[in-house]
Amino acid sequence: MNLSNALVILHHHFVLSLAVLVPAIIYCLGLSKRKTFIASISKIQAVTPKELKRSQPNPANTKPTQWYRNTFFQLQHLEDHPEVLQAARDELLAMFSRGLAIALKRPKDTILRIEQYNADHVWKFLEDMRENVLEKWTDYLQRRTKGQGPELFGTVEAAKAWLVQQAPVKFVDGAWLGHVHKITTPFALRGVTRDAWQVLSEEFGDGDLSKHHVHLYRKLLKDVGCPLPEGHTLDFINLAYWDEMDNHNTWEAAVSQLLISMFPNEFLPEILGFNMHFEMVTLDTMQAAHELKDLHIDPYYFLIHITIDNAHSGHTAMATHAVTRYLDLVRSTDGEAAAQQAWRRVQVGYILSQSLGSRPHEQEIPEASTVRTDIPGHMSPNLTAVLPDTLSAQMIDIFRSKASVSQQFHCQSRARIGAHTISGWLDPGKWKHPKSQPQLELLAALSQAKPWVVPGDSKKSLLVRELSWGGRMFGAFTRNEVATLCSWIDALRTEIGARTYWSFTNMKPISSEDAIAELQSPVCHHPLSLTCSSIDAIEMASRETGFDRAAWVAQQSLNCPSIARLPDIIPLWFSHIGLLENTINAPSRTACPLHASILRLLRAQAGFEIETDIVAGMDELRRKSRISLVDIGLELIQQTIQTTGAKPTSLRDVFILAANQGQGDESARLAGDMLRWSARPVANLGLLLGLALAFLELKYAVGRAPDLLGKESRFALEAIVARERISLEDCARELERTDMAQYGNLERGLQLGVSALQKCF
Repeated sequence: MNLSNALVILHHHFVLSLAVLVPAIIYCLGLSKRKTFIASISKIQAVTPKELKRSQPNPANTKPTQWYRNTFFQLQHLEDHPEVLQAARDELLAMFSRGLAIALKRPKDTILRIEQYNADHVWKFLEDMRENVLEKWTDYLQRRTKGQGPELFGTVEAAKAWLVQQAPVKFVDGAWLGHVHKITTPFALRGVTRDAWQVLSEEFGDGDLSKHHVHLYRKLLKDVGCPLPEGHTLDFINLAYWDEMDNHNTWEAAVSQLLISMFPNEFLPEILGFNMHFEMVTLDTMQAAHELKDLHIDPYYFLIHITIDNAHSGHTAMATHAVTRYLDLVRSTDGEAAAQQAWRRVQVGYILSQSLGSRPHEQEIPEASTVRTDIPGHMSPNLTAVLPDTLSAQMIDIFRSKASVSQQFHCQSRARIGAHTISGWLDPGKWKHPKSQPQLELLAALSQAKPWVVPGDSKKSLLVRELSWGGRMFGAFTRNEVATLCSWIDALRTEIGARTYWSFTNMKPISSEDAIAELQSPVCHHPLSLTCSSIDAIEMASRETGFDRAAWVAQQSLNCPSIARLPDIIPLWFSHIGLLENTINAPSRTACPLHASILRLLRAQAGFEIETDIVAGMDELRRKSRISLVDIGLELIQQTIQTTGAKPTSLRDVFILAANQGQGDESARLAGDMLRWSARPVANLGLLLGLALAFLELKYAVGRAPDLLGKESRFALEAIVARERISLEDCARELERTDMAQYGNLERGLQLGVSALQKCF
């Protein structure tokens, strides 16, 4: 391999005068830009409800708007705000539950009508949804033809206000997939996550900045005279304009997109379900394109979301294919019961996108067979988190058996549980049909009826004491019935906001505190709860001595690894694949030339075809040969385990293999460090790019080895490395042009990688 061209790119001269002037220039430009933002937004005239057709109510049982704004920023700067993870997971679970509470009121009108997973039924359901939207679109056009006015916004100023109002959601376009398909993804699931990641890649323009959806929306705002700061900045969330508008649902929806992908190893089915709904073409998208054109505002951003999301070859088809592929995989590996549980979790994700209003101007859950169904956007206060799981079903059976014989005994009681008296709850008419809504509402009300029920603590619950010796209802419940009541109360220790989710999916509740505490190992978990700072990484690189650039250019090639050394090489191989994958987690940050180049590199590593002017869509999913660096790594493992037969299923297994069969710990230590450094992609960007440059030589060395890879894999590796090198050279030039500090880190990362690989070989 010849690295001389890449190394020439890294050569630079520091000029003292520029070093002094650049910070001052950047500061002044920042002030100027901020003034421009404020001035442009202030020009938007106030709009009346008649002009901006759909207002956004502030739903009950949600966090304050400012909380969502702060979280919006923190989730895009996770390496600096790891403390947000626990609250983020709590809110995600609460969002799941709120969405379910809405859908469960009319399950036959939602995806819940598919009670048992069947791929044909899923495709049919989505076709019904599409036809429903097209019927509404036809009705809309007929109303407009008859002279009715626009339905989203009535004036140019209202359109501008509407476009600005949507900015938080549009600036995280694609974020719901931002953390999928990482090197920590179990190998068996990588086919599924790859299909989902392709949607993300196309949202980001496949590495073409001019096609990047966030870039397009920012351009649209600039073209209408309303430029905004970049969506991942403090300037964006702190705009005074946000305080002047009722924009709660938009911020909540934007945060939902960031949250849903935050824990991909735990909530993959929910991510896939969210993606399946979000990628459907909507009535509001078509209306926006139509009405913006009437106002002589470029509708292209909305037009491409009609075409690229199509159900035949576009994102709707791709998202649905990912869901059915995943569920069929679960069925074949874990059995029918596991597949049906996974289907329920897919439904949860779908419902979150639908009911929360991920496109926040949608304030409805559409029915399958009617024109429109308006449903409030929040959980009813008397229906929280009780579904017919085993304990709840047993409780319902107990109350049903008591209702017919005990109602009259409570006629004189004025005690109320929730909205009704005890006698009202025990009305036999409410108990004629199994699992009816009033029965669930009683359990929901009872779960919040302190001091009668103290969630999570049956010993402190007054109801249990009254049913025990010395209580006024002693003997009314049998010993087994009281035990069931106690078990039900103790199970309520799960946060109320999450209970509906756990009950519906029939999963064992895990507190966010416990879940986040497990995110410690870089070979097992994403996101990673970091204990290592970027400063440590860069200082380590700086301590490397003895690097002779001229000698490296002259020597260049690493020795071809032998099969005996593969256990030491393999953890390096897999870890280096993850060096840059976290740099694209935040969509707004990726809308720049540097990250466009990184995306092209990641596409090459993942085995996608080289980019063209036309998106691949379903063609990519149908392509037979899709060899990735992970696939090549698994082929290398086959050489290692021919005698042991222990086939790794995840990155963790790869490291165990290296520990058991490796000849030294130098490579394993470096592999683990790279995983930790990659978890801080902003601070360590230059370092990571330098390491990626150094690891080109490892791939060339593996490709030259005569007995390690088959012919097809060698050709695929050669093509991948050629594309990687082009992208990395583009990155080096862009850093040199825009960020000399990170460019220096790139050079140090190259030095670190070169030195470490020489030691390992």
